[in-house]
Amino acid sequence: MAERLALTCLSGPALAAVLLAAGCASHAPRHDVELAQIDEWLPGRYDNQAQIAADGRAGRSPHEPLALSVVPVDALQMGHHVFYVEESAGRIEAPGTPRLILAEHLAAIDLVNGKIVAALYSFTDPQRWREGASTPELFSSLQPQDVKLMRGCGLTWSSEPDAPDKITATDDPSHCLTSSAATGGVESLAIHVELTRDEIAVSAGPAGPGGAKPAADSYTRFRRSGGP
Repeated sequence: MAERLALTCLSGPALAAVLLAAGCASHAPRHDVELAQIDEWLPGRYDNQAQIAADGRAGRSPHEPLALSVVPVDALQMGHHVFYVEESAGRIEAPGTPRLILAEHLAAIDLVNGKIVAALYSFTDPQRWREGASTPELFSSLQPQDVKLMRGCGLTWSSEPDAPDKITATDDPSHCLTSSAATGGVESLAIHVELTRDEIAVSAGPAGPGGAKPAADSYTRFRRSGGP
């Protein structure tokens, strides 16, 4: 699915590990506040059931049911703000049926050259980390060779003074390339993320002309269903 938090798309989000660097002194206070907000708002369990219900009321074709888990982990080899991000099918399965995991990545967010940037990583052996959402202590043994950096698809995060309750993230589509399921070739991938205290909204798909912001209905809107 194109709107997979840039996660499914980027393995070929949640949301990676970030390398720590010094920010510009004049922007440090604002960045410190934004980074603290991200650390507080991002972790939790989410689903898009509210969006599906809104689709039904509006007579729209419903979005695919999805669930999202974002768990902070101690993986100091990768950085100081590291998160395990797992997306799974949101359908209710029969009792005892294992959940269908659609994507799992590491994501972390920190200051890099004066900007808050997320670097995204896929796992070299995804099966090894499939219990990461319920057993985050697994990541204490993580080594650099266990992950692969998604080069060119880092997300730059920022907030607007007139919207302190929302932080957004975008990539640079000219550097973020992915294989196209439709053509079999390579295409630019545009990623847009909007984070609030209770929602993660994600749009990820082929870059539009002139870097236009994606349409509102292109976002998958994950509402918090549990966790902090």
